[in-house]
Amino acid sequence: MNSKILKKGLLGLGLGLFFAQGAIMTACSDWTEAEAKDYFVPVSEGYKNNLKDYFRSPHKVMFGWFGNWSAGSMANSLCGLPDSVDFVSLWLCYGNLSEAQQADLKKFQERGSRAVLCWTPGDIGEHYTPEGVTPQEFWGFSNDDLDSRIQAAERYAQAIVDTCRKYNIDGFDNDIEREGTLIDRSNPEVLNAFMRKLRSEFDKDGRMLVADIPGGVSWLSYYDALDDDVLEGLDYIEWQTYELGHSGLDYFFYNSGSSVYKRRPEMFEMIMKKSIICATFERATDKYHFEEHQNYHAACGIEHAGMGAYHIEYDYSGTPDYPFVRAAIAAQNPPVNK
Repeated sequence: MNSKILKKGLLGLGLGLFFAQGAIMTACSDWTEAEAKDYFVPVSEGYKNNLKDYFRSPHKVMFGWFGNWSAGSMANSLCGLPDSVDFVSLWLCYGNLSEAQQADLKKFQERGSRAVLCWTPGDIGEHYTPEGVTPQEFWGFSNDDLDSRIQAAERYAQAIVDTCRKYNIDGFDNDIEREGTLIDRSNPEVLNAFMRKLRSEFDKDGRMLVADIPGGVSWLSYYDALDDDVLEGLDYIEWQTYELGHSGLDYFFYNSGSSVYKRRPEMFEMIMKKSIICATFERATDKYHFEEHQNYHAACGIEHAGMGAYHIEYDYSGTPDYPFVRAAIAAQNPPVNK
């Protein structure tokens, strides 16, 4: 994700659910060692069940791209996130999890949250090709042979599936914004074969397939490259709507002559209901857009799936920790009084 381009109710729980993390976790100052202590504090079964009921209920999701993951401290641990974060994409995580990361992931999943791998696979075999051999040699394709590229893309997808199964990772987030031998707008058959293979394999064990695309109309040619059935098979689309306020979001989704709606009006309602709008915490000057997003309701009248942030972990510092994220979860899903 390039920081220089436009990017990237549950009854009875109330705000206690959204702010509970700070109450059950020890302060971050206690966890500064390079090798973390056992900072996982057990909670009651009733609380766990309520939290899982919340995740299963209709609600707007909270998502984030989580970078710098080491699980060595609360600040770079998945379990340091607020309990009501639905899922994260493990930014630039390709597998090879350490023991600390595996333990962190397991505890994160036990509460009902999910985590998927994420990077920009512009080229076939990216990050999965051994050193000393070319991707063409290892994956068996020629740049000029479309059929061989399609078959190699499917093998690459299977390798990602195998990694998810090995480490019990919840799926894959394809960051679609850079072209190469895999993401090729001139030959979208390769990318679509890759995505279909992921979907068919993830369907076998309930894993997620999501895509993220820069949130500007000039970037929607990447959206155009995805076939209808591939879009239908996505769990979510995370739009990198980093600098967009309410009017900008309406322009992007519906009002522009080149909007998401104009491209496939017959699919728009489905796409909108899968759409996660995202701000960025990488640039402090843009963080205020995250507060705008939490109150966004599209002018077209169709609600989006939720909101998220690039480098969500950058919001850890504060009192309580993750103050922007906690406030947004509560704003998106206000408590219901029975």
